[in-house]
Amino acid sequence: MSPVIMDEYTQKTKIWLDERFKKCDKNGIYYAHQPIYGLKKGYSESGLINRYIITWQIMKALAHLKFGSLIDIGGAEGYKAWVAERLFGVNVKNSDLSPEACKRCEEIFHIESIPVDIHKLPFENNEFDVALCSETLEHVADLPQAVNELLRVSRKAIVITVPHEPKETVDKIKKEGIVHGHIHHFDLESFNFLKAEGCQVIAQKMISPRLKKFSLYHLGKKAASLQIRAHEFVCQFTPSYNAILFVILKDGVFWSTKATCNISAYQIINLKVPFHYLA
Repeated sequence: MSPVIMDEYTQKTKIWLDERFKKCDKNGIYYAHQPIYGLKKGYSESGLINRYIITWQIMKALAHLKFGSLIDIGGAEGYKAWVAERLFGVNVKNSDLSPEACKRCEEIFHIESIPVDIHKLPFENNEFDVALCSETLEHVADLPQAVNELLRVSRKAIVITVPHEPKETVDKIKKEGIVHGHIHHFDLESFNFLKAEGCQVIAQKMISPRLKKFSLYHLGKKAASLQIRAHEFVCQFTPSYNAILFVILKDGVFWSTKATCNISAYQIINLKVPFHYLA
């Protein structure tokens, strides 16, 4: 197989990501992208509740699919692949543009993780039942090509999450050339073009800006669970939202209206690993 030739923007993003996933404190504790160490444990990026919301909604969506294999493309240190493995008992793999992120995944979660460029994935057609791509497509150089690759390697469905922010904000980031910035704007209709290719598209609002100042997680897990569920409730009844979950089905028969299991926000919060020390 010939080597993948990356565009300049993707090369710069890869360098940025590699540096980020080497990050640790003075004692050598890895500073995680996702809240892998649990609620209020620290050593992870800010926006903890939003990250839990996204993970919870992904797992609830997966509960409507019958699948035996999943790959998380752009999965960072492998947190969501690990959660899916724990909850559904399926075969999972992780992948990321950054080899350093893939190292963290294999060290922390013992899940196979492959460095990839989403624009040219090194997988066979329909190799995985489900391809997960969370908080990644807003960063890619060629969005149509990335989506085509996700469709190619998934047999049943793609689960995608992306931010929803003003187009003016995205345009400013693009103009300034910020590495690993959000360079694509998304709304609830962004993937409707795939309906013409025979796909079924389900879109769901996540993260309510109306609850920006509503903070309970410092009171404990049950309070944090309430805060997470409140976002789902408010998003159902108000027009504003800060993130979107898409389920793109290659065939509607793969989706069950009834979930195979109940996934609670409290379950997600309770999934954690011990602190990971880098050499």
